[in-house]
Amino acid sequence: MGIPELWELLRPAFDRRLALDELVDQFIVEHSRPPRIAIDAYSFIFQADHSSILVEDKESILLQNVMAKILALIGLNISVVVVFDGVLKPSKTKEKENCGMSYENELERLQNNSNYSENNPFVEQLKKELVKNKIEYVQAAGEGEAQCAYLQKLGVVDYVISQDVDALVFGARKVLRNFSRFAEDIGQSPSKKSDITPKQSYYVTPVDMDKVEKETGLTVHRLIFLASLRGGDYSVGAKKMGIVNAKNLALCGTKFGLYYSRVKSKVELKELKKNPDRLVTEPPPDFATELIDCFVNDVDKVDLHPWELRKDSTSRQSQFATFLRKLNFYLREQNRDIFGRKVTLNEDFKIDEYYTMLYLFPLVTDKIVIFTPDTLSSGELQTDETINVKGTVTRTCISNNRVYHQHVGIPIDNLPKTQTQFFIPEDYSWSVKYLITKLMTHKDSTIQVTNYKEENGVEKLMLKYDLMAISQIITKILRPVSPGQNYIWVPRSLVELYAPKLIQNYVEQKKEKEYIKKHKYSPQKTTLDSLGLSPTKKKSGPIAFDLKSLSPNKTTPSPKKRKKHELLPGQQKLDFFIKKKKEDPFVHVPNLSRENSAIEPEDNPFLEIKEKAAKKQLPEKVKKEYEYQDSFFDDLPEISTSSIFLKSDNKQEKSVME
Repeated sequence: MGIPELWELLRPAFDRRLALDELVDQFIVEHSRPPRIAIDAYSFIFQADHSSILVEDKESILLQNVMAKILALIGLNISVVVVFDGVLKPSKTKEKENCGMSYENELERLQNNSNYSENNPFVEQLKKELVKNKIEYVQAAGEGEAQCAYLQKLGVVDYVISQDVDALVFGARKVLRNFSRFAEDIGQSPSKKSDITPKQSYYVTPVDMDKVEKETGLTVHRLIFLASLRGGDYSVGAKKMGIVNAKNLALCGTKFGLYYSRVKSKVELKELKKNPDRLVTEPPPDFATELIDCFVNDVDKVDLHPWELRKDSTSRQSQFATFLRKLNFYLREQNRDIFGRKVTLNEDFKIDEYYTMLYLFPLVTDKIVIFTPDTLSSGELQTDETINVKGTVTRTCISNNRVYHQHVGIPIDNLPKTQTQFFIPEDYSWSVKYLITKLMTHKDSTIQVTNYKEENGVEKLMLKYDLMAISQIITKILRPVSPGQNYIWVPRSLVELYAPKLIQNYVEQKKEKEYIKKHKYSPQKTTLDSLGLSPTKKKSGPIAFDLKSLSPNKTTPSPKKRKKHELLPGQQKLDFFIKKKKEDPFVHVPNLSRENSAIEPEDNPFLEIKEKAAKKQLPEKVKKEYEYQDSFFDDLPEISTSSIFLKSDNKQEKSVME
């Protein structure tokens, strides 16, 4: 599993976890084809194995679990190749057996052998099942994830599926980790107490090295330096070199180094006051780049044989020894600028060049897989010969037992021609649902688009199929399908790419239903329409329309409110003859409390007279008379309540007039 702690360092640069069909949809929109993926076989095998499987059933259940994962990718028309580990990978007993190993000796073993199989019984059975179903695989010479990264460098695949972080160290640029049915990015199955439950779809967490370099500063060469220090599956690494110290050392020479961000401690400031000459003004050197320069002649070149880019043994060892002396000097004299604190080192650091050489020049087989449309592995109807190297290359198609010799830049002879429908193997005996996206290109499959929905921003179509019709194409017994589950949901972009006619038929059916619903009868079809010769019929190809407008609207519209019609002159309502009840004057009793006894302006007779006088513009004499009356009431003295009501000795109220 490489260095497990390294995943946590890279986590800030992880992309959003997404469903597999969402990944396919995004890739098709961007590249106009489905993705091609290399699978680290042991990642799937380890995930499929668990302790609850009975020993007698283990082999068959493991085979079903691994094949289900592979076929789930094929079911979305992803081109896949399964990669197995080889005998040249170092032993996982750490340094006991690997100590003192020579890269040149291992390279000689690679060149002198042609069979790299580990002869694992289950792996051999899985290979037979893959060949039977025309699915490509590659037998790596050493590490499977190294071979996957190698295929990606050559441009054969777009992604690598692996749970091993070493895939990034070996140079893979885009890795899909945690391939599982859990929407959460968890490494293992959750406990029974957890609320996390598996979903119907598979999910992946994309890791893009472009984003990793931008967010963390860790390039591929810095990851190689970090792995050489920290150790992994095959070495314990340098002493006192944990993952944090190794990261800080690998980031020296970049803006992410602690030299530019750390705050000096009080102890360090006191030491600088005593010895100002010890003040460091220059940052630590870029150790990762210097290490790579010890081994590689051309850093940026991609070669069919990576080991041909290595320096000769004499100059390599000389530069490497000089590098180690320089590294240990800075670790003693300037370790605070490197680690952010003082670290006491009792002995010099040592790095085994064998592991660094394995990361830089992995032991891989140079027989490169090619996806041809006459295999189940291919998700495309034509062969892509593109490869990122020059010269002559051997291309293999193991499922068909064919070998092609490619002179890069010249078309390969005897390749299968471009197909009009996807290949279906005769001996296929797994679930039919994984073949629906391939069968939709077959005219006699009776597959139809019957529904539409949008999920997580991805437009999806329901493909409904008839098992009886499909059984005429696939003669082998199909695995049982749940009753009523004769449909799958796939991205619209995938159907539009390979079977646009299905979408066109769906649109025409929806429009006809809408027409019948609106006009209460079906539009009449002419003889030309029934013969398919209508001059107005659209040609096949990508259709520009909006399926959202045809999707069923789940919300029911609110009923329209009737408008109230105004009465015309001379008209009366029908209830005009009904006698209305007279209002009872005693129903509403006025409130005579003192608090509410204020006279409203409209009930004041004096205000009314005054307003009338103002409106009629009375003579000045009359106006003065009204003003005199107002002043008369204003001059009256205020009378308090206590002067009107008094309490008697026998607690009875009496009215007293002053």
